[in-house]
Amino acid sequence: MKVKEKDKIILGIGTGVLLTSSLRVFVAGAYSSIEKTFFYGVKFPSGIGILLLIVAALLVGKLSRKVGTAIIAAYALALLATDATEYTHLLAAFALPIALALVKELEVKYLAIGLVADLTLRVLAVGAEPADFPHTRAILAVFLLLGAYALWKEPGTLKKPGFGLYAFTALLELGLIYPNAVLRYSGINVYYLPHFVGFSFVIALAILLGPHLARRQDVATILLVLGSATLFLKPLSLVGLPLALASAIALLESAKGSRGGLIGAVYLFLVATLAIGAYVGRDIGLPFMEDRLEALIVAASILYALTAYGKNAEVSLPNAKEIAAPLGGLAVASLIVLALFHPGPSYAEAKKEVVIWTYNVHQGFGPYDGAFNGYELVNLLREQKPDIWAGQEVVGGMIGNGYQDVLLFVSAYLGYAYEYKPAVEGTYGVAVFSRWHMKTVGELNLKSVGQARPAQKVTVEELGLTVINVHMGLSEEERAMQAEELLKFAREPPVAHIIAGDTNAEPDEEAIKILTREYRDAFSERPPYTFLWERGDVVDRENIDYILLKKDWPAEVKDYGCLCDVEVSDHRPVWALIELP
Repeated sequence: MKVKEKDKIILGIGTGVLLTSSLRVFVAGAYSSIEKTFFYGVKFPSGIGILLLIVAALLVGKLSRKVGTAIIAAYALALLATDATEYTHLLAAFALPIALALVKELEVKYLAIGLVADLTLRVLAVGAEPADFPHTRAILAVFLLLGAYALWKEPGTLKKPGFGLYAFTALLELGLIYPNAVLRYSGINVYYLPHFVGFSFVIALAILLGPHLARRQDVATILLVLGSATLFLKPLSLVGLPLALASAIALLESAKGSRGGLIGAVYLFLVATLAIGAYVGRDIGLPFMEDRLEALIVAASILYALTAYGKNAEVSLPNAKEIAAPLGGLAVASLIVLALFHPGPSYAEAKKEVVIWTYNVHQGFGPYDGAFNGYELVNLLREQKPDIWAGQEVVGGMIGNGYQDVLLFVSAYLGYAYEYKPAVEGTYGVAVFSRWHMKTVGELNLKSVGQARPAQKVTVEELGLTVINVHMGLSEEERAMQAEELLKFAREPPVAHIIAGDTNAEPDEEAIKILTREYRDAFSERPPYTFLWERGDVVDRENIDYILLKKDWPAEVKDYGCLCDVEVSDHRPVWALIELP
């Protein structure tokens, strides 16, 4: 049966979106499940998801196209109904090998169109996860269902993808396809919507022009490895990583011939686990991986290049229309978001009374089912309107949270300026959001025996206000050590008027006693809790988030509180209304 050109394009769009979406959801869901199991002993289905990926890798070559269609449709409908990754990742575990089976059959140029379609969805979601926001979730489901329909019309059995396709997928999942990840990997800590949109076109061109490199496999192989290696030469990686992505696309046809699908699935899982270890290595028994993401990406690039080395393959090059059409779609999406959202900060006039928040947003996840929390977070901030927000566990695009860019979409939706202090690998840390101009006057990672813990000192210029934002460690001894270091940091000019953040310390703990030698709690009476996690018989209530004011600073706390009924994160927003002197 000869497949029509239109059906190839539809199947290519559906396959590209399915591949990237199922990758993000599978890894994010497994990670958030494992986190609950590790910290709370609650048996979420992370192990089942990993097992299902292995089973699907074994079975995919025996599945009919009709069965594949049914699985894709079920995955699309599940995403339409919920973004609870700890459950949808079970379907993603089956959808991912099916996507790779389709990649094996597709011409590379049609897959490239699908990958740009997913990139367009990321732009429409303003750097967030498309499954999280209602408008992009609906479009995502439509793309997947159209791809399923195109597959339904074809007879036969799906082909089994080999190791090379899983190696290609590992490179995508390490972030090469996400504009915000490349920007942050390259050391760009602060940027706004126009920068994200502009760099999205760089990524799109790398994807669409990649097939043109396929006729020079030797050049593509060298550019893949050298492009990845520019991660050690920031900011050259702004050029190098798009070149690496284009080269990965160029080598794809050659990589299709490899065998070993089961080994490939295990390899993909191991790469994702090691990548997560770059952020939380000490917490999950991989301390050697912390700040080693660059080395992992280079190693994965070399291994992928080896799967295609010495193999020649004919590649059908995209024509002008096949390049212009996806770029046109991306351009339309870009114009829409630039018109509807804030292209940069919307600065306010200075005032005497300001509402200051501290809020740990849990890496972009809700507390109980791993649901992406960006949509709920934006609505909460829009309703409550804090003037300054000290945020912890703020992600600019890491593998464990589906490469969401919390900084970007909060700024784009609400017009905040922000200053960002990543703790590890450029994409995970603390951030201060403000309605006024800011500048970073100091930052450090506190001495730590566990996961890296950052602190930043920011001056809000119109208010003459200096704020420290901090996220402290998990052990009592560690926190006491960090509190002493934090006080020393606060005393350095300009002296901090406020210390805000997630200290992980209860009010009677030594770390708080140290901090309150020089700072006073904005709360004359502490709330019942600022952290709450409860599931079945497991209940954990803690009072660990603070806004502390310099004792000799003549500011007055007019009001304070905790939004204890808000469940956007496992923490609760803590706020104080402060009258400045």
